[in-house]
Amino acid sequence: MSSQPVAESKLGLRTSLFKRYETLTVLSIFAGFVVVIVVLQLFLTGGTKFPTFISPVNLLNILQQVGVPGIVAVGMTIVMISGGIDLSVGMLASLVSIITALGISKWQLGVVPSVLLGIASAVVLETIMGFIISRTKVEPFIITLGGMITFQGIALLLCSSREVIMNGELDFLKANLIQGAKDPVSHLNLIVPPYVLIFFVIALLGGLLLGYTKYGRRIYAIGTNPQAAYLAGIDVKNMKLSAYVIMGVLVGIGAVMLLARINTGIITLGQGLEIDSIAMVVIGGTALKGGKGNVVGTLIGVFFLGSIGNAMNMLRLPSEVQFVAKGLVVIIAVSAGDVSNRISGFLSRRRELRWHAEQRATKGESVESTSNPK
Repeated sequence: MSSQPVAESKLGLRTSLFKRYETLTVLSIFAGFVVVIVVLQLFLTGGTKFPTFISPVNLLNILQQVGVPGIVAVGMTIVMISGGIDLSVGMLASLVSIITALGISKWQLGVVPSVLLGIASAVVLETIMGFIISRTKVEPFIITLGGMITFQGIALLLCSSREVIMNGELDFLKANLIQGAKDPVSHLNLIVPPYVLIFFVIALLGGLLLGYTKYGRRIYAIGTNPQAAYLAGIDVKNMKLSAYVIMGVLVGIGAVMLLARINTGIITLGQGLEIDSIAMVVIGGTALKGGKGNVVGTLIGVFFLGSIGNAMNMLRLPSEVQFVAKGLVVIIAVSAGDVSNRISGFLSRRRELRWHAEQRATKGESVESTSNPK
């Protein structure tokens, strides 16, 4: 909790709802976006059809689309709260997919060993980057940018710049867990693959880790003020390193999920994943400078950005327009959050000044009444 709301609570002042719940701004924008899309669909169909955007089958479709970026976004949340950033996750996911696909189809290692090898490679490479970042004063932006280029080169060397096609060995990761369920509106099959549940489990664990453990409190402390955290006895270097290790585990898991979806290890599999995950985290209120953010806000950002792409596809807008829309939404959501904080701060200062004035007036009346007794 910041010092301003604490001071206001001590003074008996009521803080703004948007100040107390920092994710409420982006959640309001998200709700407004959903309303606009639903109204637009009703207008285009003349109000004769149920809006497909909020139909159960489409909502589950959005979950499938955001599952993997959401897994990576949870890891990015932890890294960014600690004061870091990771631009390499996209190419690292591509590298993991190629290693896993090669292990299954070319090296004949078996499914489980190949998956473990892919995830382990992500952990090792993230650990190396995290070690360099935590032991030097070089900006994480530069180190992870170099890592992104390096991982791309390694991936291209391993696959000889070709696709690595599998025979459906990972199809169990996209099996329908609610086989036979139907959408009551469109009567289409409802699909919930395992990686959607994995996404929610990882989000839950990430939220509990940051919000209810000593580790989470230390991550926030490091992101807020590394020097103060060091003086408080926190091992700043190893804590920063651990954030990148967690990032490696989640990128590895996400890459395997992506590989299961398309059944082909290819260099473009993780393309743009770093941009999407960072955008989701930033939209959710996590500060680039560290020390602020939470998984709940990240989930709002995940669903918001996923809904934008889904709605643009429903409206049959070209991909160029979708890029413009996503970029504008990131700018608007972040700017709206800053404007909301400024307005809340201004109103809080006015309430505080009014409270002090009332207190001085009350004290003045009491002094006057005691000095002039009837």
